[in-house]
Amino acid sequence: MSDRDSSVPVEEDEEYVVDVESIGEEGDGVAHVDDFVVLVPEGDMGDRVRVRIDRVEADYAMAELVGHESDVA
Repeated sequence: MSDRDSSVPVEEDEEYVVDVESIGEEGDGVAHVDDFVVLVPEGDMGDRVRVRIDRVEADYAMAELVGHESDVA
């Protein structure tokens, strides 16, 4: 694990519940985990969703939408 990885609060293949706060320039939902940007394709602003992290970069992560608030316990 590198020093960069130790400051990233998400891990690939892990699931998180996030709130989509805005829509990015490419149309992805933008959420945060501990102030770290998580991009959620198919996420709509205001949605509370469960996501699985697909890819982690230095300053953001890409996530797959797993379920919406009604599916999240």
